[in-house]
Amino acid sequence: MHKLTIFRFLFFGLLIMLGGCQRDVFPENKPVDIQIKASFLSEEYGAKLPLDSIVVSVFDPEGRLVFRDSLQPEGTFSVKSLAPNAYTLQATAVFKKEYFNDLFDLDEDFDVSFSSQATRFEINESSSKEFELGLLNGSYGALVIKQIYYAGSHATQGASFRDQFIEIYNNSEIVQYADSLYIAEAFGANSKSTNYVYLPNSMQYDWSKSYGMPSNIKANEDYVYAATILRIPGSGTDYPILPGESIVLAATAANHKSPYQGTDGKTISVQNPDLTVDLSQADFEAHYATEEGVTRPLASDVDNPNVPNVVVVRRSNGTDLIMSQTGQDSWIIFRDAGMGEVKTWKTYDRPYTDGRVTTAGTYVQIPVANIIDAVELQSSTSTQYPKRLNAKTDAGFIAVTGGQRSSNSVIRKTKEIVNGRRILKDSNNSTEDFTSMKAAPKGFAD
Repeated sequence: MHKLTIFRFLFFGLLIMLGGCQRDVFPENKPVDIQIKASFLSEEYGAKLPLDSIVVSVFDPEGRLVFRDSLQPEGTFSVKSLAPNAYTLQATAVFKKEYFNDLFDLDEDFDVSFSSQATRFEINESSSKEFELGLLNGSYGALVIKQIYYAGSHATQGASFRDQFIEIYNNSEIVQYADSLYIAEAFGANSKSTNYVYLPNSMQYDWSKSYGMPSNIKANEDYVYAATILRIPGSGTDYPILPGESIVLAATAANHKSPYQGTDGKTISVQNPDLTVDLSQADFEAHYATEEGVTRPLASDVDNPNVPNVVVVRRSNGTDLIMSQTGQDSWIIFRDAGMGEVKTWKTYDRPYTDGRVTTAGTYVQIPVANIIDAVELQSSTSTQYPKRLNAKTDAGFIAVTGGQRSSNSVIRKTKEIVNGRRILKDSNNSTEDFTSMKAAPKGFAD
């Protein structure tokens, strides 16, 4: 046999052997079969609701759907040959209100949704192959967060963070009032540090270990902690929201497409008006410049005299309503029933590992029972922030396409149109309920 032929034979034989060794030495590279079991956590609901109504979804690190299917009647779901990676698993179920009301002798106004907590797992040959998901039904209200434009636009060609806004929608068939509605940033950990105490097997704060926290409450399950809190003004019926309509809260209620004068007398303009939005007709604006303690207000935080200012109850960034453009914030709307006067609200600081005495009370404790709607935002990359909202408030999460300064917002999908009125999707799961598109105040997703 020719020497070169012999060499090639030996070379390819060695490659085959090495390939076999790699599969043995690196088992984490092998495809994995997993099994998921899901059930309703409530005994009452679990006794009557069919398990094969539960749908299980598997998302990759970027939030793209990999698998989705219904459970088998016995409550299991199998995924074959799943490539090793970090995956988010979630189970959901939606029941028509007529079916649900008849089954449980209730009088729900909306379809009833259940979700498990969207949970991320590292899945490989050496990890667990079986996962259990428990579904809870969330709280629903007539008012929903419709759109959050947190990513902003290009820093020089667009308006950067100046054009951010939040839109709230009346998803019911009767008039709702925005008066005294609170909009708040839900605070939580975005990474882990040795300075703080975290929940077991989690990168999220264990608020039960905060200084002064009562031991007889479920500090992590029954409460959300807020850094920024704004309140719509009004005495009760000053700001009606008609069915199928919305209100827009702008960081700065200006037409960001056109030049305008800042508080320092200098002109503020953008190079590409198509990248930003016109917020001059917003319903409310967050004007921080005149707030007590703001010593260096932003020149861009102009006050539109035609747009009412919200009440700044608490502020975390100091100079303006500036949302994290990478999705490190989550947002809630709530009422203060049973919470007492603002000055009496319970406040706590992060749980320090050294148990230090902290009395600054930086974060307001808000009962989950008071929350009307919540949206968990996430990073647009594979780097996922620890989830700060539980399944009672938002079982999922959503991120804009394109990431920060992309001119894109997250917006709630349309479920159906009844007699010309849009009913937006609200399953208490932002992964299912929201999509991303170019920001459009008062607009709708296709």
